[in-house]
Amino acid sequence: MATAISAQLARSQLGSLLKQAAERRARFVITRSGKPTAVLLSISDFDDMLEELDPLFRRSLAAAAKEYRSGKALPLSDYLRARRSPARCRA
Repeated sequence: MATAISAQLARSQLGSLLKQAAERRARFVITRSGKPTAVLLSISDFDDMLEELDPLFRRSLAAAAKEYRSGKALPLSDYLRARRSPARCRA
């Protein structure tokens, strides 16, 4: 959930708000005259939002979900074990 703050407070507390966004992934809706005007969020949250909007990324997620539902998925631990097995190592 985002916390609404005034633009004046955002100006005076920007350093603290940036720290909260980066370290705790806090989100802030910045208001001007009581109306939402902008949003302050972590770069991680922003990147996540951009990825979700990317059509190629959405198609790859859909393909992965389909493979998972059909039983073609492999747990990461099994994949890593297979990658590290001596049978794969050829000199």
